[in-house]
Amino acid sequence: MTPAGIISFLPLLALAAIVLVFGLFLVRALKGESMGQELRDWREEIKDWNEKKIEKTLATLVGQGQFRLAGEMAFSLERFKDAADYFLKGSHYQGAAQSLLKLGKVKDAARIYQELEDYDKAADLFEKSGDSASAGQIYYLLGELQKSAEHFAGAGDKKRAAEVYLRAGFFRKAGQFYEELGDFKNAAEVLVKAIEQAEARLGKEVAVSDLSSFQELTIHAAENFKKAGELGRTIELLDQAHLYSDAARLLSEAGKLKEAAERYKSAGLLLKAAECLEKVGDAVEAARLRADHHLAEGKKQEALYELEKAGEWDKASQLYQEMGNAQKSAEALEQAGRLKEAAEVWEKLENYSRAAADFEKAGNFEKAAQCYEKAGETSKVSEMYEQAKDYYHAGVAFYQRGLLDRAIRALQQVDRSAGDFKKSCSLLGKIFQEKGMLNLAKESLKLAVESQEVDRSNLEDFYQLASLSERLGELENAMAGYEKILLVDIDHQDVRSRLERLKQSKTVIDSRSSGSSFEDTQSLQQAQPLGVEKPVRYEIIEEVGRGGMGIVYRARDTILDRVVAYKVLPANLKEHPAALRNFFREAKSAARLNHPNIVTVYDAGEEAGNYYIAMEYVEGEAIKAILMRDAKIPAKAALLIAGQVCRALEYAHERKVIHRDVKSSNIMWTKDKVTKLMDFGLAKVLEEVKGYQTLASGTPYYMSPEQALGKEVDHRADLYSLGVTLFEMVTGQLPFKTGDAVYHHIHTPPPEARTIDPGIDPSLNAIILKCMQKDPKDRYQTAKELLEALKKVRLD
Repeated sequence: MTPAGIISFLPLLALAAIVLVFGLFLVRALKGESMGQELRDWREEIKDWNEKKIEKTLATLVGQGQFRLAGEMAFSLERFKDAADYFLKGSHYQGAAQSLLKLGKVKDAARIYQELEDYDKAADLFEKSGDSASAGQIYYLLGELQKSAEHFAGAGDKKRAAEVYLRAGFFRKAGQFYEELGDFKNAAEVLVKAIEQAEARLGKEVAVSDLSSFQELTIHAAENFKKAGELGRTIELLDQAHLYSDAARLLSEAGKLKEAAERYKSAGLLLKAAECLEKVGDAVEAARLRADHHLAEGKKQEALYELEKAGEWDKASQLYQEMGNAQKSAEALEQAGRLKEAAEVWEKLENYSRAAADFEKAGNFEKAAQCYEKAGETSKVSEMYEQAKDYYHAGVAFYQRGLLDRAIRALQQVDRSAGDFKKSCSLLGKIFQEKGMLNLAKESLKLAVESQEVDRSNLEDFYQLASLSERLGELENAMAGYEKILLVDIDHQDVRSRLERLKQSKTVIDSRSSGSSFEDTQSLQQAQPLGVEKPVRYEIIEEVGRGGMGIVYRARDTILDRVVAYKVLPANLKEHPAALRNFFREAKSAARLNHPNIVTVYDAGEEAGNYYIAMEYVEGEAIKAILMRDAKIPAKAALLIAGQVCRALEYAHERKVIHRDVKSSNIMWTKDKVTKLMDFGLAKVLEEVKGYQTLASGTPYYMSPEQALGKEVDHRADLYSLGVTLFEMVTGQLPFKTGDAVYHHIHTPPPEARTIDPGIDPSLNAIILKCMQKDPKDRYQTAKELLEALKKVRLD
């Protein structure tokens, strides 16, 4: 090689040497070895290079792809922009970032550190550059949520700040930003979380009592819910914090006055609550609240005015009593329906007329009678004693009023076991004498002195009995009676003279031609005429049944020559004249009924010493007998039977006739598949007979509650009993088959037929239930209405 060639090649050799040296330093640096003084010396060396040499060297490095070396060289020459470009091209991001920092491009450097996932450095640089949004994002990635939210807030990104604060559990802060955004629903929701956080930290009771924080927070949340149109959540929060007044105000503004009233009540603002209720038309409750308000303030007169408006008569009565106004207290008790207590107050005030009226309404007839007596209202005294079943005193009162027949009816109902029985018989003897019914008078007086010896307490009864025997021609009995009286009181009335006269006539007593003795005999014959044996009209063929209402025979009417059902009524019916009169009245009413579903009554009367009813003879059997044989009746047949009974009852009720004893044994099913209802009105007659409960065994199983209570009944009692009978037909058993049936009919809710047989049609089940309601108002109101309901039942 020539000297000229060598000289021209020297620059290339120098470059190669630089690359070699720099490469060795770089390799050592990458291996973690320090370049130390040598690198510094090298840097110092290239500083002496001219610009051309530097450019040429950099171009050569770039041309060879040595971007990192080029970047290091440019960085050492403080050519930071070039260094950053070279480092980026060589993917040496650390160098690029340092170069950018030297250039003051902090945000660009931060983005590089972000790419390098050096989030701490990136966040710090973004923060220094003022890029709060990016800093917030980096802090979010680092999990530093509070700082992240603060930077988002600093960047003006309130939505992001709110979301991060929410996630970080800074609910109040989140709520503040949601509010600023106008997102009131989210603001309220996060404040609710703040409330829950407070509850968890302090305990609910403590939090509720902390008015300076908890309630303030609650109100704040509620206001946001209100702004969001969430009234329900607003009220819920206020209720939770016991801020009832605020809740009431908001509800009132929203027109929800009834709910507002409830909150005002809870807040103790009773007048405000009353004002709301008044606006919705609940004047009664409004008055009640005003009364409570006045009572709390000790304003009794104002409270009374409101209590009376509210119908709070119990409280009004108590308040009048406290104020010493007994009359007003009694009047209030009357209004409250506490009639017995009202009556007792009137009695103390000696207002006996008012007391009696209240005792009567309360059903305390004995006290009513006593008060009417003190009030001088004699016409009511007897009726009250009769209602009280104090038949002796009722009889006395009727007798004092001159109502002899009513006195007799009352006195005849006095039971033999009663303490007043003998006194009743004594008074009956007196009344019968006044009416000229001497035999009945004598029998009554005999009962009055039965099993007694004569003493001064019963002298008058023995005297009356003896004088009656004398008047009836029973001279021996009269003389014996007078003699017993003289043993106790020798001067009793005119007994001695009467006895002397009878002794004088004794020798001729059997002679019908002698003076006074003949006249006595004639008198006796007139008083007791000989009976004439009547021919028997009904000829008994066979007995077909018997029960509490008597024995039924198949018989032949010998006059009309037809077969009849001949029912002989219980023998003790004879002991009750009033019942006998009612019997003939009821028989007469039943005889007027002419309907294909009612057994026709032909005749009623007395024959051979027995009282009877002659009626249509039905070829068939009672529903009760069918049930005993077949257990129950198919629903379709039961509907047919019940429908025909409805038609019978509709016809009878229109004529003011009530059956009073509808039951399966009183319903006949003929061979022609026709239902026949029998024994109309007979139950009412037998109710009046002593010992009714034993006579009518079984009947209580069908009784309506009002009948079981002994109250007046109307046609709806028949519908109740038909409901029981229908229950029995479709289930095969009675609704109240165990225990005290009377008690159950009065107090126990009726069972559902479907509980016994789930196959019973629901509509039929509902009909039976409605028939058996305790209150007549809740039943079907007419037999026709019930029939229409039965027609709508559709069975498969």
